[in-house]
Amino acid sequence: MATLNPIDLSGLNDERLASSVRAQIAEACEKNGFFQVINHGVPVELTDRLKEVGQMFFDLPKDEKLVYAGKPVIGAEGYGSRMVLNDAEPKFWREFVELHTLPLSERHYNYWPQQPAEFRETVEKYTLAVLDLAHRLLAVISENLGLKPTYLKEALGETHQNIVFQCYPPCPEPGKTLGLPEHSDVGGITILMQEGDGLQVAAANNTWELVPNHPNAFVVNLADQIEIITNGRYKSANHRAIVNSDRTRRSYVTFYHPAKDQKIFPAPELVDAKAGPMYRELFYIEYLQALAAGRFGGKRLVQSFAINNPLVS
Repeated sequence: MATLNPIDLSGLNDERLASSVRAQIAEACEKNGFFQVINHGVPVELTDRLKEVGQMFFDLPKDEKLVYAGKPVIGAEGYGSRMVLNDAEPKFWREFVELHTLPLSERHYNYWPQQPAEFRETVEKYTLAVLDLAHRLLAVISENLGLKPTYLKEALGETHQNIVFQCYPPCPEPGKTLGLPEHSDVGGITILMQEGDGLQVAAANNTWELVPNHPNAFVVNLADQIEIITNGRYKSANHRAIVNSDRTRRSYVTFYHPAKDQKIFPAPELVDAKAGPMYRELFYIEYLQALAAGRFGGKRLVQSFAINNPLVS
């Protein structure tokens, strides 16, 4: 597995270092779809403020947080809490608030906390800055594949962005649950900021590798649509969140999805003329419907869209 030590993006602005930085990103994308970045251009003052307003919200009394409760369905906006211990199968141990930020037509402020007072302004500034980072990373990844810099951004279409504030409180029996079970992200690219260790990425031989918490670093992971567009050359990675018994961990995750009516298909430049594409064309709404149906667990969801896939009758 490629190292999870942070990649210094400032090197992209130095012609003596740029090729090395690009090569590090390419290696991470090919080997495990996960990497960390520092000197990413998002101001420390802004990331610190986002952590502050997030903690202030989670510290509110439960009844005040429930004012922003959302529906218990995949992708729903608003506040939620799931604390489940289970001997047979690890479940969930977290509280969260999910907000849609782009497109503006899907930004529903009735789900956005009014306390602390700076919450809305901070989220708007932060998600705009991280959107710029996502576009810069997609350009580098496109060029690493021999594509034009805007290829992946255009292939994903209109940006649909959401941010999830996640809080994992101390758990009395951490062996009986997970913060989040094993999964791969379904969209395009995900950018995560974490406070404390707890994120794990799937490694060889059915083992898990801890993603270390580095100050001022972002964790970047490729999601399932990138695997399809790159015709399997770059993989999305399964990951999960674990909990502990003595401290709270928080994370702030920004997701970038295609529009539901966006057609997703392997880039022709990455398809072997003899072997053909590994994945079929699909509209993103089909992928979301398969996810909601729960017919395929974990990594098998993206594999279910493979051509001649034995998992699909």
